[in-house]
This record gives sequence, structure tokens and C-alpha cells, in this order.
Amino acid sequence: MMGWLAIGAAVWVMTVPGLTLGADRTAAAETTETTASGAPAMSGDAMTEAWAKAALPGSRHLALAERVGTWAVTVRMWVDASQPPEVSDGSARRTMILGGRVLEESFSSAGLGDQPYEGLGHEGYDNVTGRYWSTWTDNMMTGVAVFYGAVEQPGADVADVRVLEGEMPDPMAGKAVPMRIESRVDADGQEINEFYQPGPDGKLIKTMEIIYRRR
Repeated sequence: MMGWLAIGAAVWVMTVPGLTLGADRTAAAETTETTASGAPAMSGDAMTEAWAKAALPGSRHLALAERVGTWAVTVRMWVDASQPPEVSDGSARRTMILGGRVLEESFSSAGLGDQPYEGLGHEGYDNVTGRYWSTWTDNMMTGVAVFYGAVEQPGADVADVRVLEGEMPDPMAGKAVPMRIESRVDADGQEINEFYQPGPDGKLIKTMEIIYRRR
């Protein structure tokens, strides 16, 4: 059975039956000028430092932590763009996990129809790629939606907008479809999330809005 072997504080090597990582192989790894990804090879100390820097929570993680707490939530969903949205209320509990690196959200609402809705989301900032990332899954699917993005600063008089773009599984389309999420905090401290998906003509249209109010 394949397994993982810890070397030092931050490096993990996959072990495969019949494949031995001996002294010669270790020495070769240390003297190789580039890694498999094409990046320059590092000494043990440099590698440890790089991993430590990648894992260190920073100001962006502290900003995520500002959203910790319990929230009352209003969801507006446009099933038909020509009709008023369907509205439901719910609640969300947000906590920081993994040593202050990731914001976790547990969401619940009455849902639409007879099925209560439950969702679980995670959001973080990747020090290596310099991007925010977000995942979402719920009891209405067996897949996961994945998004990446950044915070845009429109101007001094306009609230910063966190823009995430990615894909979400769509049962009607039978595949994952593009989705864009724009999030901002208004003057009253409400967090407003707007969701955009391709319309019949392929252009993005607003399909959902979720407003969080701190309890």
C-alpha cells in the first residue's frame, strides 16, 4: 500500500511498495538543480523556510477572521429573470480553523419547497499563488464548487469588492458551469454577495443574492 513518509518538519514523500529511497537516491535529489516542476532545487533549510512562509497566516487571514460569528441570512434567488425572486431566510455560523488559516461557514435555512437546506463553505488566502480561494458544497449536490479571485479596490468612495470566479455543478446542464461571485460590505455592516451565471445568450446575469447581517 502506498503511504507517506515525513522528512523533517515540512516535507512529505510518497512511499510505494518495491521502491526504495536509499542513500544514492537521496544524494541525487539533493544535487539536482531543478525540481520536477522546473523550479530551482532548494537546500533543506531553504525548503523549510519556504514552507513556513507559505503556511504563515497574515493580514489577509486576519481580514477573513473579521467575518467570524453568527449571522442572519436572507437569500434571494431568481429562477426566472422576468419574475420576482424567491426569498428564504437562514443562519450562518463562521469560525476560523486550521490555526487561523481558513474561514469555515456552516449554513442552514428552510430552503425552497419541503427540503431544508444545509451548506458548508471554506475560504482562504493562498500565500503561494497570491489568490483567495473558496469552496462550497451542500445537501443539494454531491459535488463541490471551487472559486479563485482577489479583492478589487474600485476607489476611495466605493467599498472594496471581493471577486471570485469558478465553476459550480449544474444538474440542469449536466456539467459544471461558470459562476462569478461579487462580495462587499455596505455602510451598515451588511455583507452582500451577488452571484452571476450565464443566461440563455451566454452572458452573465444575476441569479442570486445573499445578505448577511451580524447577530
